[in-house]
Amino acid sequence: MRPDALAGRPCVVAVPKSLEDRHVAAIEAVDPRVRVVRVTDRSTWLEEAPEAEVILGFRPLREGALRAKFLRWVHAAGAGVENLSQDVAGTEILVTNSHVHGDVIAEHVFGFLLTHWRRLREAWRAQESRTWASRDVVGDVLAGHTMGILGLGTLGAAVARRAQAFGLRVVGTKRTAAPVPGVDRVYPPEGLEEVLRVSQILVLTLPLTRETRGIVGERELGLLPRGAFLVNVGRGGLVQEAALVAALRDGHLAGAGLDVFEEEPLPPDSPLWTLPGVLITPHVAGAFRGYMDRVVPLFCENLRRYLDGRPLQSVVDVTRGY
Repeated sequence: MRPDALAGRPCVVAVPKSLEDRHVAAIEAVDPRVRVVRVTDRSTWLEEAPEAEVILGFRPLREGALRAKFLRWVHAAGAGVENLSQDVAGTEILVTNSHVHGDVIAEHVFGFLLTHWRRLREAWRAQESRTWASRDVVGDVLAGHTMGILGLGTLGAAVARRAQAFGLRVVGTKRTAAPVPGVDRVYPPEGLEEVLRVSQILVLTLPLTRETRGIVGERELGLLPRGAFLVNVGRGGLVQEAALVAALRDGHLAGAGLDVFEEEPLPPDSPLWTLPGVLITPHVAGAFRGYMDRVVPLFCENLRRYLDGRPLQSVVDVTRGY
């Protein structure tokens, strides 16, 4: 909701210079009071748009957020906002985010799983050498296994829907243990051990918070059935990487599909690059062509609400970080 003190001013919206003209035009068309200013990056935005009241698509550094005279609302282009929440903590700045990539992240999860279960990587290697390796690339059946999902929010629920279609039994955790379509049993966070003990596939879709940082370590990996496969499309800080490397090396885990890491970019000397059974993508599980085509309409709807004095959608609790 726009403060009354700003009612007589133009609503200046700062956006990245990379935002396409058609998206800028859509934002300006929301209301005659809206004025869009393109800025270079998050370190210079305040100098380039000192009167910015709203930011779309980038995280302002805390120093800038504290110095900003008019900033009232930041809309993150993505869903993860743990760092942004820290930047605006202690201020009255609203944070909203974009849940536009549940489907594509869920597809990415199953890309990892099918590549592993159906031994597609081995088949591609045989193809490169023009080898008809019909005996060496026979995979296993995914149906009938149990998938555990830590974090049955928007992303986790999208994964669960697809898991049901693949014939998987699904269990998982949720902050409030309400039923989720496609999930056989939903546990509260305290039920983590019960989920781990039965999960032949473990998928992490949690946000990174004080409570979830390092939630999967040596002990938790040891609770998984031997030969389990881990997928992390949440945040790298959810998994203690040294423990993950150890579990992969000793064969307790058969493999892992990793899109996020404790340090990004993943350092060239990380053992994860070469460990057997590990599939790596560079934090792109939620990316797709036309991404902002989905984000901008959501932002425009919230901008209308903001200017009309109505509650915004997808508001983040900055104390929780999601």
